[in-house]
Amino acid sequence: MLTKNERLKNRTLFNLTFKKRQKISTKLLSLYFLKDRKDINKLPKCAFIVGLRVNKKSTKRNLIKRRMREAYKLIYKKCFASNDANYVLIWVAHPVIMEATFIQIQKDMEQILSKFIKLVRSK
Repeated sequence: MLTKNERLKNRTLFNLTFKKRQKISTKLLSLYFLKDRKDINKLPKCAFIVGLRVNKKSTKRNLIKRRMREAYKLIYKKCFASNDANYVLIWVAHPVIMEATFIQIQKDMEQILSKFIKLVRSK
């Protein structure tokens, strides 16, 4: 589970992140991101969204969310160890993710985060 400081709960940050439309996508996932300059903790605020169009059953959606959270926790330390990680990250699952294994989700997240870090460092 993510710590309290790492969870994104602020509705205005959600809306602002989606409004800015900075996004990186793959077949399984999309990552919406935004630079959050107000946060003192220097930790990325993160949220995971699995909508009804992915699966109608909440147990299946929660399974995907747990897999996404665990994959993120395993990758997080590699990616944000030395960076200024003051970002808002919103992970959105696509319907194809229902057929994916945990390892596929993890590889997809690694791919997206590597693109994200390249994009952030280039700015």
